[in-house]
Amino acid sequence: MKKITFLLTLLFFLTNCEKVIDLKLPKGERKVVIEGFIESGKTAEVFVTYTSPYFSKFDQNMLFNLIEKNALVVISDGIDYDTLKLITDPYVFPFFKYKGSKIFGEEGKSYHLKVIINDTTYYAKTYIPNHVKIDSLKFIPSTSIDSIGFVKLYMKDPDEPGNYYRVFTKVIGKDSTYLHPYPSVFDDRLFNGKYVEYELYRGRNPLEDYKYDEFGRDSSGNFRWYFNIGETVVVKGCAIDYDHYSFWYSVEQQEITADNPFTTPVNLRSNIKGGAIGIWGGYACYYDTIKITKN
Repeated sequence: MKKITFLLTLLFFLTNCEKVIDLKLPKGERKVVIEGFIESGKTAEVFVTYTSPYFSKFDQNMLFNLIEKNALVVISDGIDYDTLKLITDPYVFPFFKYKGSKIFGEEGKSYHLKVIINDTTYYAKTYIPNHVKIDSLKFIPSTSIDSIGFVKLYMKDPDEPGNYYRVFTKVIGKDSTYLHPYPSVFDDRLFNGKYVEYELYRGRNPLEDYKYDEFGRDSSGNFRWYFNIGETVVVKGCAIDYDHYSFWYSVEQQEITADNPFTTPVNLRSNIKGGAIGIWGGYACYYDTIKITKN
C-alpha cells in the first residue's frame, strides 16, 4: 500500500511540475546556392536557388520562392562571353535553369562564371580536363534475385596522378535524364595508371521516387537501384577537376552521416566565391552503351 501511495505521489508531482517551453529556434541564414556545369561539346547550365530553414514547411509555393529567377548569369572562356537565359526544364529538379547558347565546352580549357543578384556578385572558375575512354561495360546479375543486377565499368586510368571522375547512367525509355549512382565520384589515389573496375547502380531520380515502395520496388516489380534484363543502359563517364570532385564527395559524405548522430559532420565544400555555396564544374565525358541480356 505504501508503494502505491509513493507512486501516486510521485506521479502527482511530475504532472504538476510540467512546464510548457516555447522553444524559439534561430532562423538559419538564407544563402544563395549555385550549381552549374559545362560539358565538352555543350553549353553551360546553371541553377540558382536559396537555402531554406530546416523546419520550414515544404510545398509548391515554397519551392517556387527558393528559385532565383532574376539573376544575371555570365560565363567566359577568357575571350568570349555568354549571357545565360532562364528556361524551364520539366525533367530536372528544380525545373528552372539558366542555359547558355554561345560558348561550348572544350577539353583543356578553363571557364569563368559570374552570377549577379541585386548588388552582390559571385564568382567561380573551373577546368575541363581530357576525357578518359571507357574500355567496356559488363552486366553483373544479382546472386539472390533473378533478372536484376548492376553494371560494371572498366577503364584505364592515365599514368599521371590526380585524376578525378564522376559517373552517370540512363535507362533508355525509362529515365528522362542522366542519373548519378551513389557514390558517383572517385579518384585514382589507389589505382593511378592501372585498370579500374567500378560498380554502377541505377541513380536516384527525385521526380520518380514516389513510384517505389519501402522495399524499392515499383508496380511492375522492378527494383529501384538495379538494372533489369532487357534494358539498354547508357553510361556517361566524366573526367572532372579536383574542386568539382571535392564538392560532390563532400555532398555524398554528408548523406552518409546525416542520419548518424555519432559521426563527425562533414563540411560542404564549394568553389563559389562571394558568399554563396555550391559548385561550378566542368565535365569531359565519354559515353558507352550496354544492352542487358541473360548472357
